[in-house]
Amino acid sequence: MTVITNEYVTDEPQDRKKKYGYKIDDVLEHFGTIGKFQILLTVLCSFLTMIAAWRILFDIMTTKTIPWKCIDPRCVNATNIGEMPCSIENNTELEKQYSSGTGLQNNLWTFDKDQKSHSIVAIFDLRCEDKWKYSFSSSIYFIGAFFGVWIFGRLSDALGRYLTLLISLGLCVVQAWIIPFFNNMNVYLACRFFDGASFGGFFLIAFVLDVEYAPPKYRNMIGTLFHFLTSGGMALISLWGFAFKDFRAFAIALAVPPTIMWIVSFFFFPESARYYLSKGKDEKALASLKKVADTNGKQMPLDCTLYEDIDVKISLFKVISNKRLLIAAPINMFGWFMTSMVYYMLWFSAKYLAGNIYVNAALLGLAELPGRVAAYLLMDRIGRKKTFMLSMILACICMFISLWDNSINRKVMYCFGKALAGALWAVIYLYSSEMYPTKIRNLGSGIGSAAARVAALLAPFVGALIEVNASLPYIIVGALAFVCCGVFWFLPETAGKDLPQTIEEFENLFHEPKNKYKLEDENEMANI
Repeated sequence: MTVITNEYVTDEPQDRKKKYGYKIDDVLEHFGTIGKFQILLTVLCSFLTMIAAWRILFDIMTTKTIPWKCIDPRCVNATNIGEMPCSIENNTELEKQYSSGTGLQNNLWTFDKDQKSHSIVAIFDLRCEDKWKYSFSSSIYFIGAFFGVWIFGRLSDALGRYLTLLISLGLCVVQAWIIPFFNNMNVYLACRFFDGASFGGFFLIAFVLDVEYAPPKYRNMIGTLFHFLTSGGMALISLWGFAFKDFRAFAIALAVPPTIMWIVSFFFFPESARYYLSKGKDEKALASLKKVADTNGKQMPLDCTLYEDIDVKISLFKVISNKRLLIAAPINMFGWFMTSMVYYMLWFSAKYLAGNIYVNAALLGLAELPGRVAAYLLMDRIGRKKTFMLSMILACICMFISLWDNSINRKVMYCFGKALAGALWAVIYLYSSEMYPTKIRNLGSGIGSAAARVAALLAPFVGALIEVNASLPYIIVGALAFVCCGVFWFLPETAGKDLPQTIEEFENLFHEPKNKYKLEDENEMANI
């Protein structure tokens, strides 16, 4: 049975197990290293994270600029120019024929019929006055994600990870199959909104579930692998786009993977043992851990009863009345906000990478991989906080250096910055999953992710300040980054600690030694 207590347990691990029973992390440690169960779960979650990456970058391949043809007899030589003729001043051939700089009338030009099916710009006949619509398709995705992380975060903590995963992934499947068969821009925008909302559900849930079943010593590795595959998925989008240049073929091709994963998830995804225990369902929690043991070929501890320092309910009043949580939550949100701001500021700097769109898309994903590896190597050595702060400062320095008017320098600094931005994402996701108590873990991570979506919406407007002053956007982001690093220092270090189950255990993070498991191993060696 679950032992419910609010005291801060200070007993040695073996004494605590005899007195109270086993914590979930104790049982996972008892199994030893990661086994077949964790590997299979990580593989399933990795497919979900790649699907999320493809859905995020969907617009890159579907809103490509399509060459056009002037059908006015006066502009014989002005054919197949790459930009829409919204401004004659940008097209020297047209300047010879027209004195006005406002662009050709719509009845005087048309999209190149050979490439018309490659982009929604031509399929939906979006002319100069409609430019905002296909630019807005990326923004509305993040608006949907903002609401999705709130809604599905609460559902996940209330209904469980498994059921919420099926609901959110099912929403992704439905809108993915609507997009290729409706020739309407408003329907497309609505689908992108729900696409973003579904991302706010299944992506976060997959990460939290993967981390919750990982033994404490291997959480960093599991979390880093999760994000490593996200970056790999971003690189693979270029292969999808190259293989399926036709818009509808591309949309159908990207609708198949989430459909398959929804069916697979229905049969093979587990519910969180921590969620069961947080709801007082001890037998189901033990059954979930027994499944881990059986899959890994291990034995459960003898006479195993589960202990968690947990309240059956965590009231909203208790959450908002806790001073440490009231301080830690906004700081954590600020960390999410700045991670997203730095990442998308670098993303919009992709204009410096001239060339083939498919090659550029591959570089955008691959550039992050070294950062994921660096984060994995550093997080257990110097801690989550220091890794986050170091990556944030170095990424901002790269942005400042990229201001020097040298194309090679800009490309190199852009790639370094993308690597560091990848490290930031790896740290903030793992840190948030380790800081919040089980009852509000998904909600806490969801609130942080919502802050990140706000930053994604604001990043283009901050970047537009470059028209006022070339350095202004980077000065603003750099100043905010330094403030973020300063306040982030006041958060607790979570490396090598048990996942907190309650508000009380969250507070204990501020008191426990940094590398608890390392200290326990040293004590065991000293007693031999």
